[in-house]
Formats: sequence, C-alpha cells, structure tokens
Amino acid sequence: MTCRRCRGCMARDHFLDLQESGGEWWMEGWRCINCGYVFDPVAEQNRRLHEAATATPLVTVQQPSELPAVSEQEWTIDLAA
Repeated sequence: MTCRRCRGCMARDHFLDLQESGGEWWMEGWRCINCGYVFDPVAEQNRRLHEAATATPLVTVQQPSELPAVSEQEWTIDLAA
C-alpha cells in the first residue's frame, strides 16, 4: 500500500484507544513508515461523507447571448467633484 500524503511505504500497525471511546480497545490499521500518516478506514469514510456534504454545487456561466441587454446609459458613472 502507498501513502496518500508522501507516496511512501505503508505498514500494518496496531493502535490502542486510550480515550476509551466505548468501542474496541485495539485497532489494526496502516501507518506510513516515512511520514507517520495513519490510514483508518472508518475515518476515511467519515472524511468522504463530510466532503460530499460540504461540496458546493457547480456554478453555471451564462453565455453572452443569454445576458440581459443593458443600454449604454446604465454604464455611465457620475462623479462628484
């Protein structure tokens, strides 16, 4: 397995839950030998769900033919002296 952050080598590792979150105390996962990045399948799934929920919809750009007609009078600006 290749690290997503640095493209280094990932190795299986065992993790201990010291915060006693109510789940399993021991978890097996992947840790990068180079940078220390930890791949956790549950955290990865939550990250993807969060990204999908916060993604902004695509903005459509109007073509010049679809823009409303504006007269030249509306573009003039009166400056106060």
